[in-house]
Amino acid sequence: MKNIFLVVLIFTTFSLMSQNSQNKWAFGVSIAAAKYTPVQATILNGEFVHQSPRINVTRYLLKNFVLDAGFSTAIFDTQKYTTLDWALRYDFGTSYDNVVPYISVGGSLVNAIRPTPTVNLGVGNTFWVSSRIGLNIQVLYKYSEDRYQSQYSHIYASAGLVYSLSPRSVRPRLWDLKH
Repeated sequence: MKNIFLVVLIFTTFSLMSQNSQNKWAFGVSIAAAKYTPVQATILNGEFVHQSPRINVTRYLLKNFVLDAGFSTAIFDTQKYTTLDWALRYDFGTSYDNVVPYISVGGSLVNAIRPTPTVNLGVGNTFWVSSRIGLNIQVLYKYSEDRYQSQYSHIYASAGLVYSLSPRSVRPRLWDLKH
């Protein structure tokens, strides 16, 4: 029980995903899950595949664009699922705001039954509660062509805390402004 608590604590508190022109590199660790439809679940022996840990490296490229690479595997799940992902994110010019929504497009190599490529479309958001700490959520749709019978299209979500290695220079929060 103590080991499970320690693993959850590590994966939810050390996500390092700040990305703007001053903080170009970031590293992250989070918790994620793949979700299949009920029909797919009967074939794959489960509707959810929990991912622990999800590790990613992020690099701010240029105005509003971020490159992200990630890796995760099912350690505490009975199903086999390992994924190597990459994505190009667009943040709508909000990388210095407290709320940083983004869209992403990318791809994955998912190894469940055998390695299968997917095309990924996603949305996400980081809400910065201070200059160093934020909350991040992301949802991807991983599309797998029908010719690949070893993998189905599915939803892939992740969540965790975000920690900036250096203090972010963010715009003041709405409740901090003097009226």
